[in-house]
Amino acid sequence: MHSEIRTLLSSTFGRLLEDRHPAAHARRALPAHDDVQRALWKELAEGGWLEAGSEAFQAEYGPGTLPMGEWAGRALLTLPYGASAFLARVLLEQAPALSEVLLDLAAHPASIRCDRAEDEAGWIDDYGPSAQYLRLSRRDGGWVLARHDPAMLDPAQGLDPTVALARLRGPALAQAALPGEQVLPALQTHLAFLLAQLAGAAGASLDLAIAYAKEREQFGRAIGQFQAIKHPLVDAWIGLDNGRYAVEALLRSRAALDPALAALATLQNTSLTVQNSASLSRPALTGWTASPNSSTLLVANTGAFSAPNLASLTTVVLQVRSGAHLTLPGVTAYTWNQLANPT
Repeated sequence: MHSEIRTLLSSTFGRLLEDRHPAAHARRALPAHDDVQRALWKELAEGGWLEAGSEAFQAEYGPGTLPMGEWAGRALLTLPYGASAFLARVLLEQAPALSEVLLDLAAHPASIRCDRAEDEAGWIDDYGPSAQYLRLSRRDGGWVLARHDPAMLDPAQGLDPTVALARLRGPALAQAALPGEQVLPALQTHLAFLLAQLAGAAGASLDLAIAYAKEREQFGRAIGQFQAIKHPLVDAWIGLDNGRYAVEALLRSRAALDPALAALATLQNTSLTVQNSASLSRPALTGWTASPNSSTLLVANTGAFSAPNLASLTTVVLQVRSGAHLTLPGVTAYTWNQLANPT
């Protein structure tokens, strides 16, 4: 059944992204209101792909969430598809009253930041004036979804050259309260999709690395024949496969939220993506670190492959071991567990 779903989605969703979002779009950092981006978003909306997070779609094609995320990562997708389809649309389905907060997603892609209500407004991915900007905040055992004015965004210099970064400013234009039992399952599926997108970015970088290892020669033979090259590539391939299993387990656990499982999936996919990207010496990764021996793992935008900015979801630092935090400007540190169970 899983293979049938993968084949079906590959010939539809995967082919759509492959045809309509080449890597050149990511390199040009096109905003959501650019004509080619609008055309792609229209196709996603009219094709029903914004309903991918719905209960009906998940019941029939739920195992396809992982390959859909991977195709989005391989396409270097620079539109907030995951936030729109797997979080905003799902919350609207569960709470129709949110129609007073959310604009039409078919016309206004949703960029979403998750944090806690007592925090000052922070960073969010900036897709231009046609997008809508939402803040999902934990408050008093529940959640509040607020929409902010795009004109009030304060642009900032980010690490990702393909998606702009901005700080939320000003009061909310509209907001509504939501119970935790509605938000957390949607948030976990959204996290799974974003981690699958990271796995897709990691897979793309690994493919490039393998191709380069076969092509580049040193001492009269391809460098991929040397153990110092092929062993790390094998390790990366195994790590990528383990990352997929972790995301699949995270998707299966929607009925029973598991912070430890979310942390494992994040660890597997993010560390692999950052390490693979860094191995290609992409300049956009300057200042990033990801070490198995470090006290924290950076969970956010890899820059080189336009993976989604997880600051918009759980924010940026996952505690792996006790010790000092790894910090970057504009980054607030939370874990999934802190969002699910605030003190």
